[in-house]
Amino acid sequence: MQPFADAFAELGLTGRLEVLPVPSGYPSPKHVNLVLRRHAGQTLLFECGPARQDVVEETRRALEARGVRRLDGLLLTHCHGDHAGAAGLISGIGRPEGERAPIYLHSAGYRFLTHPEAAFVNETYEIFQTRAHWGLHEYNAFSDEQMLNNALRKRLSGYFARTPKRALSFVDRGPLPAGLRALETPGHSQDCVLYHDPELGVAIPGDTIICTGLVERPETHGYVIPIFTVAGQSYSLAYERFLDTLRALRGFFETHAVRAVLSPHGKFAVTRPLEWVAFAEGYFRGIYRALLEGFFGDAERRAKPFRACDLNAFIPNAGSHPVSTPSHTFGMLCTLADEGYLALEEHPFTRQITFTLEEMPPADYVERRLAEARAAAP
Repeated sequence: MQPFADAFAELGLTGRLEVLPVPSGYPSPKHVNLVLRRHAGQTLLFECGPARQDVVEETRRALEARGVRRLDGLLLTHCHGDHAGAAGLISGIGRPEGERAPIYLHSAGYRFLTHPEAAFVNETYEIFQTRAHWGLHEYNAFSDEQMLNNALRKRLSGYFARTPKRALSFVDRGPLPAGLRALETPGHSQDCVLYHDPELGVAIPGDTIICTGLVERPETHGYVIPIFTVAGQSYSLAYERFLDTLRALRGFFETHAVRAVLSPHGKFAVTRPLEWVAFAEGYFRGIYRALLEGFFGDAERRAKPFRACDLNAFIPNAGSHPVSTPSHTFGMLCTLADEGYLALEEHPFTRQITFTLEEMPPADYVERRLAEARAAAP
């Protein structure tokens, strides 16, 4: 991984595209990277930031400073507020009221744009339910009022501006701007896509591929596995799809010339994308090994019901990712329950899910999943 400026200079990309960091609206990560690409007389923007007025104005100023009067297309990697919330506003810059540049995204997540208030209520309640599933709290410990006024819920409020479906172009159903391709990469959310610009050899991955660290401190540089988020991704779905995504990305990067993957947060480009794939594969092998050799290494633990969060103590660096890690281990455990190696039970009031070992899973289960035959990359 390299700082954007260094990667662009080395790869001859300086002046051909720009990374525009704007506030994400979240406590962490604090910024989201928009990517401006001018090509064949068209001006395209990847990502747009949240619909908070201060962020929208900062984005407008950043575009104006670069001579952008209007966009010819806005491409969203997934429909989360920091990446897509202001789509209906930013796509209308420089156009008559009600007119927008085409907004490209996957069809699985668009209702956050077309019905933001209803989708917000639904997902934020699901956040409480899902975190109870992971064992992080008890669902019935919250009154309705405590949920409505919870700081976690308020932090996610106001991220989306309502945008009609007729303004949206779905990348899984129709064409993209000329010269671009999209690869479906579900896991972080159902609707994640990676955009590839073959002419430049650049990919915009959304939150599928994330870097972290301080530019001036190389010892802090590293990769991060994204949290498996909530909406429509209960139980084993996100885990299974992310393993599928890793197989698809390995095949894609082995067969396509991708020179730089532009991380959506932080200040780094991934210039060896297969290195990131190897890291992610190793991470999922590692949490599976922590289950079999660490957690199940004790006969007493093997005999008792347990929760996803109970594995944190056996996973290096889990303390740095106290919410993300249980999202990964929970999906893994649900997948093993699907296979019949574990039983799971959901408490009707606390909504916590506990697992019980029925048969020791095979040591090579994750390895076999990662090695399964995959469809050819597009």
